[in-house]
Amino acid sequence: MKVVSGAGEFELSFERTEIRDQSMVIIGKMGVWEAETIIGEGELGHLLGVTLRPRVLLWALSRPFAALWRWLRGGRASAGD
Repeated sequence: MKVVSGAGEFELSFERTEIRDQSMVIIGKMGVWEAETIIGEGELGHLLGVTLRPRVLLWALSRPFAALWRWLRGGRASAGD
């Protein structure tokens, strides 16, 4: 994943999640820095509200099928050689 900001572009990687003080904490790295994203109970509803739009849902639901399609196409090409 990539974060683009006025300070530059940084790769963002997630290593694990945990629950801390009634908040979900996503632990990983942003660039070379250790990073924690803390999502409180009240923020979770807002996050879901701005994320779960029809176009975003369609994109997310189509990803497994797109990966399967790519895998099947690649498998056929290899079998034919």
